[in-house]
Amino acid sequence: MKASFFLNKSILEKEIINKNYYIIFIYKAFDLPEFKNVNESIIKIFNKIKKIIVETID
Repeated sequence: MKASFFLNKSILEKEIINKNYYIIFIYKAFDLPEFKNVNESIIKIFNKIKKIIVETID
């Protein structure tokens, strides 16, 4: 999750410059998912967060 976060944080960087947002990810399972699945999920989550931030600003 950490690697995927840092690879995809550019999705949010423009919207959160000079703003305070806290993003917490909690993974609750016993098995470890493949990086591909984690990365796809992080991208979806970041795009949803970006959409919410943009909508609240306008």
